[in-house]
Amino acid sequence: MNKSIPIIAVTLALLFSTGLAYATNHNTSMFSDATRYADSNAYKNATYSFSIQPPLNWIILHNLPANMSGNAIVVFSNNDKTQYATFGIYHRNISQNVIDQINSHSDNDILATIDQELTNPSIDSKTKMYGGVVDRFNDGVRVTASSVTQYTMDNSTSFSENIFYYLNNGNQYTLALTSNPAGIDKNSQFFEDSANTFLVTQTNPVPEFPIALMILVSGMFSIILIFRAKGFAGMMDRT
Repeated sequence: MNKSIPIIAVTLALLFSTGLAYATNHNTSMFSDATRYADSNAYKNATYSFSIQPPLNWIILHNLPANMSGNAIVVFSNNDKTQYATFGIYHRNISQNVIDQINSHSDNDILATIDQELTNPSIDSKTKMYGGVVDRFNDGVRVTASSVTQYTMDNSTSFSENIFYYLNNGNQYTLALTSNPAGIDKNSQFFEDSANTFLVTQTNPVPEFPIALMILVSGMFSIILIFRAKGFAGMMDRT
């Protein structure tokens, strides 16, 4: 088992309440509303047992280096140089110990852990989490978190929206949007509309991703690399 898996188990009991939580308990599956999109979802992945309707006219970015994609299963892009945004989907297996910790700790503790991971100091960037929501379902816990990252090298800024699905069957999926400030409102709406169609059908853990991600947010930080202000325009010119 990858050593990054126990992060929640170790830190949840130690962290303070963030005051960011707005939680709801639902007596249903987290995918119950998405089942109506089972046949119409345009992107389907049989290996990882999910489907989704990407935002209209967004394209799949192919052949991205692993250090840029964060080993995402798929990365979508709006292909818009003025309001550039990317949307990645990630998977990993989680142990029963992690599931038990998530289910037994408070919503504020969960958000505090995510906040700590998102805002972990870096020599070239500073991230602030400014919102989080925890929803508990019959089949697991879904957490949404928003953050803003400022890069010290060029003083550029990016905004991120993340949705974490911690399933009781041992699967974790993460949907991560990264957008420039000019397009965050529009791109966030596209992201949320697309996430509403996200449907997982596998009842058992699917194969582990070949290079494990940090359980919460390393995928989000990797996808930000695609967006860096000094690099995204050149990448767009090559598409």
